[in-house]
Amino acid sequence: MVDRLGRSPVVTPVALLLGCLAALLQCPVLGKEVLIGQPGELKSVLKQIAAGDSIVLADGDWKDAKLTFERLPGTKDAPIVIRPQHPGGVVFSGATEFRVSGTHVNVTGFAFRDPAGVSDVMQLRTHSQRLAHDCRVTQCWFEQTADSDAGIESRWLSIYGTHNRVDHCYFGGKKSRGTTLVVWVSEFAENHRIDHNHFGPRPELGRNGGETIRIGTSEVSELECGSVVEDNYFYRCDGEAEIVSNKSCGNIYRHNVFDSCAGALTLRHGHRCLVDGNLFLGRKQRGTGGVRLIGQDHRVTNNYFEGLRGDAERAALCMMNGIPDGALNTYAPVRGAVVAHNTFIDCKVSMEIGMGAGKKQSANPSDCQIVGNILMPVKWQLFRIHAEPKDFVWQGNLQQLGGEDRDTSMQFPRVELSLQRAADGLLRPSDAHSLRCDVPDIVKNDLDDFPRGANALAGCDDPTTAHRVWPSVENTGPAWRPR
Repeated sequence: MVDRLGRSPVVTPVALLLGCLAALLQCPVLGKEVLIGQPGELKSVLKQIAAGDSIVLADGDWKDAKLTFERLPGTKDAPIVIRPQHPGGVVFSGATEFRVSGTHVNVTGFAFRDPAGVSDVMQLRTHSQRLAHDCRVTQCWFEQTADSDAGIESRWLSIYGTHNRVDHCYFGGKKSRGTTLVVWVSEFAENHRIDHNHFGPRPELGRNGGETIRIGTSEVSELECGSVVEDNYFYRCDGEAEIVSNKSCGNIYRHNVFDSCAGALTLRHGHRCLVDGNLFLGRKQRGTGGVRLIGQDHRVTNNYFEGLRGDAERAALCMMNGIPDGALNTYAPVRGAVVAHNTFIDCKVSMEIGMGAGKKQSANPSDCQIVGNILMPVKWQLFRIHAEPKDFVWQGNLQQLGGEDRDTSMQFPRVELSLQRAADGLLRPSDAHSLRCDVPDIVKNDLDDFPRGANALAGCDDPTTAHRVWPSVENTGPAWRPR
């Protein structure tokens, strides 16, 4: 480099040294690698682990392993990594217990096959007061094979602490009672992120306890959790009626795909949750559902519901009747919900309102907005209204022209909606003209998470925006496959 007079700059030794130090400070810290051949070696090794180090487990089958990684001191710029020698090279089985606490720890590349005899396979804590913060579980494989016994009630991954992430993992085949992945909620907002995971088939359990994800419990359901579940692929998660069981406040569920799942994303307890831009693809399979609402101030926006065959609690959208001043483990009244710019296509029941109404569940849904939705029932019912909704705003909703009309109490303008099957498999509108509606400006983006145009359009999809890439088998879960 030369200056404007053609002279080369003079670099002094001090300047050179300072430049090298600055460059080093910008680089991630690379620590030592420590190889462990068996669980008994771990305790002595942990005493020498520092930020930036890697704990490497020797490839092989580790059965009934008891591993406790206590208070690991990773940092943002120098996380501690726990991994096998090669991705998928360590296969845990049997009564394995994997425990981690500390800060900025990355657990990656392990396989857990046919866990048995333990209540929790992996926990992000080592003690009730020693939790994990800013840690990550990634590229891991949890699986129960078809010829294994169901075993005792168990959870495969329990998340404690704050600001942890679970991504690009696979969970499939769980036959025992117990939620697959649990977020435990306390008085501090957890702010976890669960993304780009593949939740594979889970057979029907036949009773409660077959959820794929649960965030919170009824006892803590009034507390803020603030966790995000996004860009995950759920396939045939049929364990029970609640695929996802929300039991805390302020959580976000967005851009997930629920494919052929006999159940619903259930906001069972808690308030102020957002369900935005998800695909619910029933494939005309029995019991496939959408979203169930209980509680206050939830928002259900930009979702695509097609071919769902569930009804009652598994309808495309279900609003429960509540119990006035009920206990935390009962049904909180539905109040202040916003159901806007969703698209319902060929669903057995598009909306069940006041489900469970009776002498005990006497609080009807109230003060809700149902605006800017598209409903294409084909031969099915739009609504089942079990209890008269109170102070609802119905605005800008459109119904496909033609088809059988069983809904005498609720009528929407009928229009000719032109939809075509796009490359991503969704029925998308071919033009915007028939979708125009008069609705308040409450949803800024569309299904694909791009800003909507100037004209208000009903439904989840603005045909003028680009299409996003949806979660699938190909782009979720680990980059490797088990041996």
